[in-house]
Amino acid sequence: MKKYELIFILKADQPEAEMESRVNTVKEILTGHEGEITQENHWGVRRLAYEIEHENKGNYMFLKFRSNGTAVADLDKQFRLDDQVLRHLIVVDEEWEERNRAARAKRAAEAPRRESESAPAAD
Repeated sequence: MKKYELIFILKADQPEAEMESRVNTVKEILTGHEGEITQENHWGVRRLAYEIEHENKGNYMFLKFRSNGTAVADLDKQFRLDDQVLRHLIVVDEEWEERNRAARAKRAAEAPRRESESAPAAD
């Protein structure tokens, strides 16, 4: 199972019950795909950096979860169909970045050694 991060923004005029309803929908989708929410953080109503659908403020929710890839497609579809969701973003958790950085550093350290082995000897 992969780790993911999800941020979605609801219209600010929605009651807290609407936010809880969306989180419960996410939980239902994830449990249907054998996933689980590992972190839940409600950021509250914040001013948007730019206007979205004539809205200046949005109600933010941040979730971390583990699941297989099929759950992500279902979540994306659910958020796209919901007219109260201004924006949503699902990304793979950044742990992969650390692993890739270590692998790139290892390849970079090996590259000069490979070049010196293939270079002709100077006389």
